[in-house]
Amino acid sequence: MAKSSIIGLVPLVVLVLIWQVAHQSGIYSTALFPSPAEVYAVFVDEFGDLARHAQASIGRVVMGVSVAFVLAVPAGLLIGRFPALDLLFDWSIQIFRSFPVIALIPLAILFFGIGERPAIVLITVAAFWPLLISTIFGVKSVDRTLLKVAKASGASERLVLTDILLPSALPAILTGLRLALGSGWLTVVAAEMMAVKSGLGYLIMYAQVIFRPDLIFSGILIIGGIGLLFDQIVRQARALLCRWQDGLVASS
Repeated sequence: MAKSSIIGLVPLVVLVLIWQVAHQSGIYSTALFPSPAEVYAVFVDEFGDLARHAQASIGRVVMGVSVAFVLAVPAGLLIGRFPALDLLFDWSIQIFRSFPVIALIPLAILFFGIGERPAIVLITVAAFWPLLISTIFGVKSVDRTLLKVAKASGASERLVLTDILLPSALPAILTGLRLALGSGWLTVVAAEMMAVKSGLGYLIMYAQVIFRPDLIFSGILIIGGIGLLFDQIVRQARALLCRWQDGLVASS
């Protein structure tokens, strides 16, 4: 684990070095292109404001993705389990999941106004589709032998859903959760630029207005760092909850 973490830092260190060289080369004006040291100074001097905006964004993403999880996973289990439901909803899913969430921002503002609600609704929509599709895929990938044995033993549909399909589809569901968190995180930044007066998206737009490229870079780096943190949390949860896969798959 420690070795893989160190290896993962190598490209980031290289990028920082390239960043420093580009800053010193004068390709762009230093007023527009801050150095890594200047961005680091923002983290030190304005940590409180950065933390407050990051906390606001994280709260919205957690809320929106949680709502999407509660809605999408049961729906995915049912659609994946019953072919009639799959046939009924397949076209609708493919159409609605193709809508760019950013294009829905004006509608969200019209219906829900400015504030928390449009952002959370947009995050929920963005996170819903990867969770739903991953759950459906996970259910359809379950070994049919398990279902035949359950049917032969007279297991109820409720038991099949909760004790066979849900545990078997859990790796796919958690993969969907990783995608959902990524989609939700991208969406919250876009929504905050237009519909909310706090959060990292708002911070970046405000930094543009007051001409603070160092603050813009700081916000972007925080967005990337928190995205990595979200992904690592889900990966660790998958490693703990899906230990039964050890040795059965090439990688996790």
